Parts: sequence; structure tokens; C-alpha cells
Amino acid sequence: MSVKFLEGEDGSKLKVLEQDGFSIPTFPFPTHAQEYATLPTWKARDDDLLICAYPKSGTHWLWEVVSMLKQQKAERIDAIKEWNMLEGIQQANFDSLPSPRIMNTHIYFRHLPKDFKNRKCKILYMLRNPKDVAVSYYNHHSKVLEYEYSGSWEHYFTRYLKGDVDYGSWFEYTLDWERVMEDNPEYPIHTLHYESMKQNSLNEIKRIAKFLEIEATDDLVQKIDDLCSFEKMKKEKNKHEDVNEWKDKEPGMYRKGQVGDWKNWFTVAQDDLFDKFYKEKMSKSKVKMQFSV
Repeated sequence: MSVKFLEGEDGSKLKVLEQDGFSIPTFPFPTHAQEYATLPTWKARDDDLLICAYPKSGTHWLWEVVSMLKQQKAERIDAIKEWNMLEGIQQANFDSLPSPRIMNTHIYFRHLPKDFKNRKCKILYMLRNPKDVAVSYYNHHSKVLEYEYSGSWEHYFTRYLKGDVDYGSWFEYTLDWERVMEDNPEYPIHTLHYESMKQNSLNEIKRIAKFLEIEATDDLVQKIDDLCSFEKMKKEKNKHEDVNEWKDKEPGMYRKGQVGDWKNWFTVAQDDLFDKFYKEKMSKSKVKMQFSV
């Protein structure tokens, strides 16, 4: 395991921590590599819940919703999901979290602690269309100092298609989770789409509550939905972000939260190339994505 730089065709570099060909971000604490190396051995609890998603797919939003459902209160969570992020925390912190632990991660199923899988801890799996993910990820990489990244959208587009980013290719990640669910039909995994959450959040929150076996009244669901609107999340959650980790000391975890913003970034040529690439990569997949609403 070592820190390396993923180099783009324009000479830009993206700092990551790599282990066995798989890369994750470098987190700003000195024992990060050692902690991550022990992750497969971490001990789960039966009531642990895990949110899994490729980066920039709505994990913060979903984590806040689920946290409120679990506490049965529509009250702002005085924490951020990074504090419960498997690949970004120390085992001591993980062990000390009170139950039920609502964890989140962007790593593959095969990288999860073995005890999570043995206990069949429930998983909420979130997908977002890869065009919007690309734009959001570009802005994220451009603003977070830890990545030491500086490159243009034009060249980032190619980097993204190649999977030369932390957590690798969106396509490989999505196909892998599809295989996991096909090979493990008995595993309790609930799939959500970012776009469906945007279109009918009340219905999606009710579906989440049903999967988690939580009784949620219409009033509670409505209040949670209101508190978890993008505008309120952006205003109230950024205060927990460390400004020293962001360029210009301006946290940018919450940018637009829209469906279809990719249309403001993709050129016609990029859109055509992406569609062709998507068709080739996802030709055998049953996953259906929604690129606009």
C-alpha cells in the first residue's frame, strides 16, 4: 500500500492511496494507510447499517435521511457522514460509535469487513447517472486540497472515462455491484436512484423506512424530507467541514444537487463519446439510468 499520483494525459496528477491496484483518497491523519489495511478484520454488529455508493451519488443526503429515520426524529444530525466513513476513519473510532451505527463507504463489496458480510448487515445502495457524477467529481477533485489536483474539464472527462480517479471506474463499480446482487440474492440490499429521490423523495423515504423495518408516519417523513432538502443541507451542514481542507477555505461538498447539470458541461462531442462508451460498457447490464428529469 502506498501513496501515488494518477497522471492524466494533460500531465495533471491526482493523489491517492493505492492497495492491490485499487485506490481511495488519502485522508489527513498519519495512520490512515495502516488503519485501512486492517479494515477487512473490523468487527461488525448485527444492527450495523451500511450505505454504499460511488462518489458524488448522494451519500451525504441519504446518510442524513437514514440517520433521522433511525432516531425517529426530524432533527439535524450534529455530525457529518465522513465521521462514519469506513475507509476514512480509525478502527478505535469505529468501535466506539454507538449503536445502531450508520456507516457509509465508496469501496467495493469485496473490500468490506468480512464480519459485515457474515452477519448480512443491511445495505442501502445508491446510484446516480454517471454524467452528473462526472461533473460533480471534477468539481470535488478540483476543490479538495488533499488531491493536489489541477486540471481542465476537457482532460478530466477522459480521465473519468478511463477510471483514473480514486475508487476507479463508475462503470466497473456499478457492474460489480450488479454482479454482487445477482450472486447473493439473499443478501439484504435496497437499491435507490438519486434521480428517483429528486423526483419523489417522500415515496423513496417511505421505501427506505420499510426496508429498515422502521415505522415512519407521513408527518415524520414530510419533516425529514423538508430538513434534508439540498438548500437546507448546504446551509446547515457545511459548518462541520474543515475549511483548511478546501481551496480558498470554502467547503464545496454541496454544489448544486441537480439532475442534468451535465448538460452545462458536456460538449456535443463529449456527449456522443460518452453515450458510445456507456453503450459498450453497459451492454449486458440491466441497470437503467435516468440522465434528466
